[in-house]
Amino acid sequence: MSDEETAPTNGVSTVSEDDRKLFVGGLPQEAKDTDIKEYFGQYGEIDNINLKTDPHTGRSRGFAFIVFKDTEGLESASAQEAHVIKGKKVTCKKAEAKQGKIYVGKLPSGDGITEDDIKNHFGQYGPVAEVVRPIDKSKNDEPKNFCFVTFEREETAKQMVKEGSATINGHQIDIKKVTPKENNRGGFGGRGGRGGFAGGYGGYGGGYGDPYGGYGGYGYGDPYGGGYGGGYGGGYGGPQGYGGGPGAGGKMRGGPMRGRGRGRSRPY
Repeated sequence: MSDEETAPTNGVSTVSEDDRKLFVGGLPQEAKDTDIKEYFGQYGEIDNINLKTDPHTGRSRGFAFIVFKDTEGLESASAQEAHVIKGKKVTCKKAEAKQGKIYVGKLPSGDGITEDDIKNHFGQYGPVAEVVRPIDKSKNDEPKNFCFVTFEREETAKQMVKEGSATINGHQIDIKKVTPKENNRGGFGGRGGRGGFAGGYGGYGGGYGDPYGGYGGYGYGDPYGGGYGGGYGGGYGGPQGYGGGPGAGGKMRGGPMRGRGRGRSRPY
C-alpha cells in the first residue's frame, strides 16, 4: 500500500521522518521485521522498519530503525523502559538525526554569491549546519566556483539533490549529491612490506587498495608504487625508487620494475 493511501488526513504525516524514527538495539538474532512490527505496533501505526543485516551473511546485526506514522508512536515507545521481543530484553530510544551534504557548483567568481547568500537560500528548506567554500591560493585566496553545504537533516539534502539546480542572486547553480569517500581514510602508520611507513590503510591516495595486489608479496612494476600507501607510493619496489612522496622508505631491490612489500596500494 502506498504512502498516499495510508497517510493520515490530519497532516501529521508531514512531520520529518527524523522526528518519528526510533532506534531499537539488542535484538535477538532470530527476530524478524514482522516480530518487531507486531511488538512495537502496539504503540502506534508504523510507517516502515529497517532491520540492519550483514550484507555478506544476511544475519541480523541486532538493531533496527522504526519509523512511526506520527510522533505519538515514538513518544509512547520511548516512554516505556522495558521492552521484550522473543524473550529478550531490548533497548530503544529516539534515533539521532543524520546530517546530509550537497555539492553546489557553477558559483560566480568574486562576490556575486557570498556564503551568507548560500546559507540564507538553503536555510529556507532546512537548518544548515555549515557552508564550506574552498579558496584558490594561486589567485590571492579567491573563492572557488563551488562549495559544500551540510544540512542538519539528511532528508533536506536529498530534497535539494532532487531539485538539481537553484537560482541565487540571478545566478543559476548546480546541486549534486556528495558521496563520502570512506575508503580514503588516510593517515600514517601501516608498513609496506619492509619498505618503511607508507601511509596506513590508504595513505594519501590508496583507499583500501588494489584488489589485484598482493599482501606483502612481490610486486611487478606497479606504476602506483608500493606499500599500503598508493597515490604517493612507498615500500619496496615502486618505480619511484625509494617509494616517493611522504611516508615511505626502504631500498630498491630487483630493479625499477620489481620489488617487495607492495601490499594494497592502488585505489582501483
